[in-house]
Amino acid sequence: GHFMEIGAPGTSESKAAQKYVSFSVGLTKKPFSGNAGIIRFNKVLVNDGHHYNTNTGIFTAPFAGQYLITAVLAPQRNEHIEAILSVSNQSVMQMDTSGYRIELLESQRPFLGRQTCGGVGIFNLILNLKSEDEVSIIVIDGKLVDTEEMYSTFSGTLLYETSSQS
Repeated sequence: GHFMEIGAPGTSESKAAQKYVSFSVGLTKKPFSGNAGIIRFNKVLVNDGHHYNTNTGIFTAPFAGQYLITAVLAPQRNEHIEAILSVSNQSVMQMDTSGYRIELLESQRPFLGRQTCGGVGIFNLILNLKSEDEVSIIVIDGKLVDTEEMYSTFSGTLLYETSSQS
């Protein structure tokens, strides 16, 4: 709208107007080929600045700053989801909707099938990202709901910029 065009091009006002960065995307089809991979959330609800890429499933931070990143992953019934939140190929946070398990002794294993419940998995944290950092959700194991209804989402927003040195 015309409210954004304050000041001449190149002034701080027009620069500030471009600093809105937020995305919110959902999954309404098969997220990747095969059994594991980056979830390509296909349904765009918000993509201010166009920093989320539906073809790759990757959000690229345009500025250094503090970003709120949230994902909700819904497993299929009687399934689980094991996933990681990845920032530039580093695992920042892990999820397993069937619960964290300390590896058991071989003798105990036969008694313990994989317990699953209907719970969703959630990532929700503030990340200090550098410019060009790539954020994605990677499924390692399990099955996501992939119906035409939206059960799983991935969202992020720039809370505020930080100096590039930090």
